[in-house]
Amino acid sequence: MQLPVIRLRREMAPDPAVEGRAARYPLHLPAPTFRVLLEQQGPSLGLWRAAEVAALREQGYHRPVLDLGCGDGLVTSLVLRPVEVGVDPDGTALARAARLGIYHHLIARPLETAGLPAEAFATVISNSVLEHVADVDALLAAVARVLRPGGCLIFTAPTEAFSRWLLLPLAGYAARRNRALAHRNLWPVERWAAHLEAAGLEIESTRSYLRSGLVTAWDALEVAQQVRIGGQRALGRVWRRIPPGGFARLAEWGARLDLSAPEPGGGRLIVARKR
Repeated sequence: MQLPVIRLRREMAPDPAVEGRAARYPLHLPAPTFRVLLEQQGPSLGLWRAAEVAALREQGYHRPVLDLGCGDGLVTSLVLRPVEVGVDPDGTALARAARLGIYHHLIARPLETAGLPAEAFATVISNSVLEHVADVDALLAAVARVLRPGGCLIFTAPTEAFSRWLLLPLAGYAARRNRALAHRNLWPVERWAAHLEAAGLEIESTRSYLRSGLVTAWDALEVAQQVRIGGQRALGRVWRRIPPGGFARLAEWGARLDLSAPEPGGGRLIVARKR
């Protein structure tokens, strides 16, 4: 039976001549979506999420779709909707996701214990989740179990270059930042390929995003957001006072940014198919 497929943003789709691993072509996010991210997630996370959303929008999503580690659902809501199932052990985040109204079902458990039937999904989407997982092999095995043969895992994660592109080249700085961000698996493609293949998944394509200067800018914004004046985060206080017209101008500027990067990039999208 032919599976339905969602094709997103055809005008942004890559030329087949340059499709494939480590292909480099411009990556942009339209201003209205950029604005949503800046308003709701602030300057640093909004920038990083913009690159992820832009890369995720280039993909095709066969139904039914499982959103792995869906959190509050904001990113996925900007990529595709509706979504058949979202799973995340964070019940508070799932309550926010439920209010978006894009999920048919939400499960407040890890995928490994969610009780989903085997071969139930054609696509598993996961945004910035796998880099945090202690037992990534167990999770990938669970993904492979719920995917149909020929189904795809589409996920994003920071890369092996992330740590060396941070703001300060000081001993221990990257280690402290990665601990604060709960990063465990900042791997090159080859290491991801080995873990995926062990679960019966084969990498079809990759897409890198956020060149070194943008990763440094992201980290500078992250650090600036920690500065407190009078007990309040100074940048957050200023950000909350930006008028609508200010966000519109920031979003227009963001829409002109090329968020792509040559390999390895600060972040990478990987598409892996179940054999």
